[in-house]
Amino acid sequence: MTKDELTARFVAQFGESEEPVHCYFAPGRVNIIGEHQDYNGGHVFPAALTVGIWGAMRVRSDKKVRLFSENMDTTVEVDVSEPLRYDATRDWANYPLGIIDYLQRGGYEVPGMDFYFVGNLPAGAGLSSSACILDLTGYMLWDYLGVPLDMTKLAEMAQQVEFHFVGVKVGIMDQFAISQGKAGHGVLLDCTTMNYELVPLNWGDYRLIIMNTNKKRGLVDSKFNERKGECDAALAEIQKHYPLTALSLAKESDLDYIADEVLRRRARHALTENLRVLRFMDALRAGDTSEIAAILTASHMSLQQDYEVSGKELDTMVTIARQQPGCLASRMTGAGFGGCAIALVETAQVDAFKEAVTTAYTKAIGTEPSMYEAEIGDGVHALS
Repeated sequence: MTKDELTARFVAQFGESEEPVHCYFAPGRVNIIGEHQDYNGGHVFPAALTVGIWGAMRVRSDKKVRLFSENMDTTVEVDVSEPLRYDATRDWANYPLGIIDYLQRGGYEVPGMDFYFVGNLPAGAGLSSSACILDLTGYMLWDYLGVPLDMTKLAEMAQQVEFHFVGVKVGIMDQFAISQGKAGHGVLLDCTTMNYELVPLNWGDYRLIIMNTNKKRGLVDSKFNERKGECDAALAEIQKHYPLTALSLAKESDLDYIADEVLRRRARHALTENLRVLRFMDALRAGDTSEIAAILTASHMSLQQDYEVSGKELDTMVTIARQQPGCLASRMTGAGFGGCAIALVETAQVDAFKEAVTTAYTKAIGTEPSMYEAEIGDGVHALS
């Protein structure tokens, strides 16, 4: 969407004004490997997409903030001179309002504004619409307020808002990928040090396909918090013996310190997935597609057996995908319990792959999946 098209939609909703309309875009993200690592202090390797959320804003003369979502067809209005609190009836608007609250608590004076949001992220696909609108709103307001655009701090602010204002104990990966993404690259992030590197996606003539199981993910937040609690408990067991700073940095011998079998399996996923990400970087830089395939396969097995976040739909999708001609590898991606899997597929086989997987999955599960050919794009930015 161009700046002119977005501005026209904004004016149609909010009317004319002498104040300028400022326009921005933030992408969704897909995680290539490094699942459930960000809150365990390991390495992750997500990438920004070319689908996402557009946002436009304009200053008002009063202290009212109006937020309109074209996708939800709803408007939420608040007075920013009053304290802001999470309100479930505001639904999606809690995310931008949480950013405003964070900035106000930090001493910034946020004026009255009108906000317009419209996106093309597939609904329920687990491509991180929450982190997308958080990064987007933060970038928009920082740009207006003249705050230096430190993209790492932008991601950290977005994480803090979702963690404390919204109440979901998320890690930093989604927000970081959306703030730091670059076309044609993945973002290798060390979630302990926050050091990162943009790594070219050197996997030859393969396309990244996102496959949405279209299973409703009603338990994802509660299960996410449950897994984080289990990992914290596993880390605490190891820390009784020495001061380990993050679960993903554990050694395999550290598992002997954990008596509970479930906690031991959670820890095993954390430490082995961290090592898989680092091996994946070596394979990617070397263009070693057979090693890339082996690592992605092992990642799904660990998520299925040790972390237990896949489920019938995701396992069925991954199995069917691997059986198709031209499919290098497949695994679940994201929080799990439904949502999406990814596959690397030969360019010439993409159309046949999508058709075959759709047919076989629908027959096996009774629900038609959605298939997307992922384009890797840039992080959050102003529209020129």
